[in-house]
Amino acid sequence: MQKGLIKAIKNLLPEVEHRMCARHILANWGKIWRGGEMEKMFWICAWSTYPEDFKANLCKLAEVKLEAVTDLIHYQPHTWSRAYFTSRCSSWSVDNNISECFNAWIREARHKPIMSMLEEIRLKTMTRIAVNRDLVDKWVTSWSPVCMNLFQDNKELAAETCEAVFNGDHGFEIGDGDDKHTVLLNRKACTCRAWELTGIPCAHAMTAMRHLKLDPKAHISLYYHKSKYVAAYQFSMQPVPGKIFFKIHEFKSMDPPPVTNRPGRPRKKRIRGLHESQPGTRLSKKGRNVASVE
Repeated sequence: MQKGLIKAIKNLLPEVEHRMCARHILANWGKIWRGGEMEKMFWICAWSTYPEDFKANLCKLAEVKLEAVTDLIHYQPHTWSRAYFTSRCSSWSVDNNISECFNAWIREARHKPIMSMLEEIRLKTMTRIAVNRDLVDKWVTSWSPVCMNLFQDNKELAAETCEAVFNGDHGFEIGDGDDKHTVLLNRKACTCRAWELTGIPCAHAMTAMRHLKLDPKAHISLYYHKSKYVAAYQFSMQPVPGKIFFKIHEFKSMDPPPVTNRPGRPRKKRIRGLHESQPGTRLSKKGRNVASVE
C-alpha cells in the first residue's frame, strides 16, 4: 500500500530484488475475495516454485472466480510468488515473519522509554548470541536441524514417487506422477526450481543423485552448514558497567523531549487483519453476508 516506498527502493537500490509480504497481499486482496477456499488457493499460488505451476494454479482460481484472478495479478506476482524469485539468497520465504518475530521478541521492551528499551534489547541480544553459539553443539549433523527436516522430506518423496532416466551426461528426466522434470546436476538446477530457491536438493535432484550413487548432503548449500552458523555468532557483545561508572561531563545534560500522553490506555497488541483470528476468539464476521432464515 506504500506506493512512495516502492518508488524509493527502485531509485536507491535498483539492483536489489524487492519482495513483498504475501500475507499482506492476502490481507488487501482478501478484503474483497473472502473465504477459506480463496485463501487456500492464494497460498497455493504464492508457494508455486516455477511459472508454469503458478499459471496452472491461477487457472484453477479463475474457474472459481475470474475477477479474483484479475485483482490478484494486479499485485505483481514476481514480488510475492516463489515462481518468480531469484536464487541469490537461497530463501523461498514469501512473508515478513522475521520482522514480526522480532517485534514479538521485544514486545515488553518497545513500550519503555528509549534508553530503557535499547538497554533491554542489548541484554537480550547479548544473551541470544551466547545461547545460539552453544546451541550448535547439539546439532546431530553438520547441517542445521531445519535444513535436515526439509532434506528428509525430499528424500522420502524421492523414494516414493520419482523415477529417473539418465542421458549419459549430466541430464536426467525425472518422472513425478503424471508430470516430468529435468535435472542438470552440473548446474545444480531442476525445472521445479525448489533446489535453486532453497539450496537444498529437491526430490527430483535426489532421485538423479541416487541413480549415480552420489551423496545428496554434499550438494546442500553451505549457508546451512555448521561453520556458517558459528561464523554468524563468532563475535560476542561485551558487558557494560552500570550508571555509576558512566563518564559524565560538566556541561549541561541533554534533556529528553517532552512526552505527551495520549488519552486512553496504550495499545500493546497490533491490530490484526480480517483474515487473522484473534487469540481466544472466533473469526470476525465483519463484511460477510449472512442469509436470513424465515
